[in-house]
Amino acid sequence: MNFKVLFVSSALALGVAGCMTPMATAPAPAPVAVTSAAEFVPTATSSNLFEIESSRLALQRSRDPEVRRFAQQMIRDHNAAGRRMTSTVRRAGVPTSPPAMNAKHQQILATVQAAPDFDAAYVNAQLMAHQEAVALFTSYSQNGDVPQLAQFAGATLPTLEMHLEHVQALGGGTARAM
Repeated sequence: MNFKVLFVSSALALGVAGCMTPMATAPAPAPVAVTSAAEFVPTATSSNLFEIESSRLALQRSRDPEVRRFAQQMIRDHNAAGRRMTSTVRRAGVPTSPPAMNAKHQQILATVQAAPDFDAAYVNAQLMAHQEAVALFTSYSQNGDVPQLAQFAGATLPTLEMHLEHVQALGGGTARAM
């Protein structure tokens, strides 16, 4: 058999097999070593804003009652967490910029918004966002440079872990890279 034919056949077989996989599991987020408030605050703020904005979109677009209930919970819980973080940051005297979503979260939001299967894209994005948030809050709660903010991160962590469990149940525990 000609080498080119063998190579093309192998590539096609792998490509078809990849397309038949219903949902590939995304790798777990790399361990996050965030110890400075200067890094934690904007990252946590962006994540929080993403979870709220994508959930508002879910309330507009989803017809699945479970997805809609989850989205309502995300809006309620993340608005409350955002208020607590703002208050903690002020009390601790940590300088901050106006709240904003970073480019990564903006891109994921745009991808979710344009997805043909909105519910699957939303659940997948929430799963990845909560995996990252749990890693971020765990790291900062254990090693953060501002004690009041580290305490906030530790106190918020159980809610984020509960959200992660809930979204894993919605999506079957798997996520695809966006």
